Amino acid sequence: MQHKEMLQSLNDELKKRNIHLKITCVGGFVLELHGMRFTQDIDAFYDETPEIRQLIKKVGDSFGIDSSNELWLNHSVQNLNESPPSEICEDVYRFSHLSVAVPPLEYIAGMKIKSGRKQDVMDAAMIITALHIDSPQHFMDMMHKYGLSDLDNAVLMDAFGMAYGMEWMEKYYREYESEILSSTFSNSIPSKMHSHNVDGNSY
Repeated sequence: MQHKEMLQSLNDELKKRNIHLKITCVGGFVLELHGMRFTQDIDAFYDETPEIRQLIKKVGDSFGIDSSNELWLNHSVQNLNESPPSEICEDVYRFSHLSVAVPPLEYIAGMKIKSGRKQDVMDAAMIITALHIDSPQHFMDMMHKYGLSDLDNAVLMDAFGMAYGMEWMEKYYREYESEILSSTFSNSIPSKMHSHNVDGNSY
């Protein structure tokens, strides 16, 4: 997908009207930047006005990719998610009137685990593998620092199971069984997950 060209085109339209826009992109667009998979649309956080929406649609129409239900660049992700903290994001494109920032790849994994949808969990597993994150507890610690502290533990462990397989999962539970069953560790990886994953019924 020619997203850079489309963003450049949007910048040109914004420039004509002297409008400055900053967007923080998440979802498949970030995976695309890392060469992990392609996406049709861009999910982003930004302040939309009727004029900005009109310009986004104009660019989409010129590239022939807007659907009847959703624009190629949209902020529907804002309905169920908080914007990533600005201090963890970095700019990937800086045009004259448009700046495009993204959060770290591991933050995207956290958002996808929070979503819990099948494709999102698969994406999270792909990220976990790519970043060589081999500890669910370490992952949870990172998410707490980022402010993503309400993740479903079962979905998290499903993602790790998809990433590394059942043999790894069984080894992990054997190695950390005492921590898993302890009161301090169970807040992150509860003991009920022991039977949920080891029996092999989750995958």
